Amino acid sequence: MNAVFPGRCLGCGHLFYREAMENTDTVDFGTTLAPYFCPRCRARWTAVTSPLCSRCGIVFKSREGQDHLCGRCLERPGAFTRARAVGIYDQSLRAAVQALKFNAMVQLAPSLGRLLRHAYRHHWPVGDIDLIAPVPLHPRRFRQRGFNQSYLLIADWRSTGGAMVVRDLLDRHRDTQPQTGLDRRQRRININRAFSIRRPGQSAGRRVLLVDDVLTTGATVEACARVLLKDGARRVDVLTLARAL
Repeated sequence: MNAVFPGRCLGCGHLFYREAMENTDTVDFGTTLAPYFCPRCRARWTAVTSPLCSRCGIVFKSREGQDHLCGRCLERPGAFTRARAVGIYDQSLRAAVQALKFNAMVQLAPSLGRLLRHAYRHHWPVGDIDLIAPVPLHPRRFRQRGFNQSYLLIADWRSTGGAMVVRDLLDRHRDTQPQTGLDRRQRRININRAFSIRRPGQSAGRRVLLVDDVLTTGATVEACARVLLKDGARRVDVLTLARAL
């Protein structure tokens, strides 16, 4: 099979020999994404580690010290309580996210979802979350793409510590322009009033975890969190595959 159908690395594009996958409990990028990246590119990713902002999860340039609030979160705390991510949005992780999102490589979703679930179990103790919900797409964007990548990441989740995955907790009723290329203020204006609750009261008194592929400025998850808190949610946290610097 390797002779006829060798692997083509999503990172560098080179052909590589796909090694037989062994049953292992190890969950890291290199092991989980081995069928899609050559050995060199498997190492080309950066995990999100401390020190980072204890709220928005942005990684500080200085690699010394403890977690603490960044200047922006001190000035404007926002709606969600805290956000965490698997890795920095660059190199091979960026290639994997873009392949899923823009090239419709939905076969990546279970592997990326496994990384995300590992991060969820690391950052949230059992019983700390009631509802897990993806950031929704507008129906027109969904028809064009054919899937919501944020939902695919959690579609196969099992053993979520009592939390329930809710696919349609939120609606995206206003079709906004893509956030790519917009600055922080433009993103906030662009996404304003784009979301609503599908069934009012569903999140009341619940601790909600929003799931998305990438967190950049946080404008999208902020808008979602405000809607959930207005519906009565007890707390809103955020988990993404990648965190932009």
